[in-house]
This record gives sequence, structure tokens and C-alpha cells, in this order.
Amino acid sequence: MSQVPRPPRIAEADLTDAVVRVVAERGLDAVSVRTVARAAGVSAGAVQYYFPTKDALLQAAYRRVIDRVTERATRLLPAARAKDFVRALLLELLPLDEEREAELRVGLAFTARSVVSPPLAELYAEGYRALVEALEGALRRAVVQGEAAPGIDPRREAVAAAALADGLAGHLLCAPGALTPNEAVGALDAHVDRLM
Repeated sequence: MSQVPRPPRIAEADLTDAVVRVVAERGLDAVSVRTVARAAGVSAGAVQYYFPTKDALLQAAYRRVIDRVTERATRLLPAARAKDFVRALLLELLPLDEEREAELRVGLAFTARSVVSPPLAELYAEGYRALVEALEGALRRAVVQGEAAPGIDPRREAVAAAALADGLAGHLLCAPGALTPNEAVGALDAHVDRLM
């Protein structure tokens, strides 16, 4: 009678966090079963127990980053004014602290890979849809409450706001010194002020 192997003493979240650290520090090409095992302080077998392929590991790590951002955004929902919510949500996308910078590094690496990986592309699309829907919902609420500028199209403005935040985030991360955090926040604030 064969015994079922016991699972290693590590949580899947610890492994995906290790992937996130490896990608943030060294890039997506540095991810392997060995590097993740080293970063998590476990054996390669422990990594393979939960993630039999590198693609499975990468998908779980990308999901982890999306979930972190979504969790923080969910905590913003009680904002009384739609303008405050929209601003806070867009600021979550900018690399204004170490956590958001690491997440953006990982997000950009996975975004580039999603062009050739349908499972990663679906995760990217899911995250993008959730962001635009949250912004659109807040802008619709602003229209109903009389907070929004007259005649705005909530869907179009949600897409534009997401694109603005993405662009600012990319420039802050990839061209340090060309754009300061204060300039990025100022541009974002000016856009939100035009909407409200």
C-alpha cells in the first residue's frame, strides 16, 4: 500500500510571495523552481508539490499581486465622496512606496509576458476590467449625486483615468528622474479635478 506524500510545511502564499520578491528584485527571467525555493527557504520539491510547472507558479504569483491591489482598493470603498474614492484608487496604481513599486515591477513583467501567454493575458484582462468597472461605478455615482462635471461619460472617463495612472506609473518606474512623484500626483489630481 503506497502512502500519499505529505504536503511540505509551507503555505502556497509564501511561495507566491517568494516569486513576487524574485521578480521585483531580479526580473521574470530569474524565476525558476530553485530560485523560488531559495527565496522561500524550502526545497525545490516543496515548490513543485504546489506548482508542478513554472507557468502555474507564475500565474499564481500574478494572481497574488492582483489580489493585493484589489484588497487595498476594496478597503477604499467606504469613501463618502466619489472624488475621494477615484483619487485614492488611482493613487494605489502609482509606485509611491516600496510595496507599490515592487508590485508595479512585477505587474509590468507579467504584463509583458501576457502578450504571449493566454492564461496571464486573462488575468491581466480580469484586473483591468475590475479597475475600469470600479472607476466607472464611482463616476456614475458622482453623476447621480451631482459631483461630476456636466456631460461626462463615466465609461470613457474611467478608461482614460486608468490609462493616465498606468502611464504615470510606468514613467515613474522606468524613467526615474524624468517625472517626479509630486508631478505624477499633481497630474493625476488635475485630471480628477476636471472630472469632478
